[in-house]
Amino acid sequence: MKLKRDTAKKRAAEPPAVRLGLKPPGGGRIKWITDGFAWDLFVLSPLLGLPLFWRKLHAWGAAMLGLWLLSIALGTAPDGQPKWIAGMALAAAFFLLDLFLGWRGNRLTARAYLRHGWTVDHPDYAATRKLMARWKLET
Repeated sequence: MKLKRDTAKKRAAEPPAVRLGLKPPGGGRIKWITDGFAWDLFVLSPLLGLPLFWRKLHAWGAAMLGLWLLSIALGTAPDGQPKWIAGMALAAAFFLLDLFLGWRGNRLTARAYLRHGWTVDHPDYAATRKLMARWKLET
């Protein structure tokens, strides 16, 4: 009686890349960007967009800051208007933007660093090439 599949044999495959190393233009420490969900952007980006500015995602940080300022302006509007509908719409926009930044934040960060002159550390590794192909990065 056979319990294992024939395809379950151990294969000599290279593990997928878990992170991507980027070197600064003038030399220095390597910046590691992990593959997967960016929890720091999902949780902390509503705080004036600060993590987005730190990751060189200035346009996304400005969008988050604009949404935050809009919600502040909505809170100081006259009481005669139905503010709760606009407040719910802004909350949904914040959540959807946070979710998008959580899923795509690391990819956007890698693109931003490459635009600013950083280079990929060990682009000849197969795992690094796979991650770069998945993130659609060009060196």
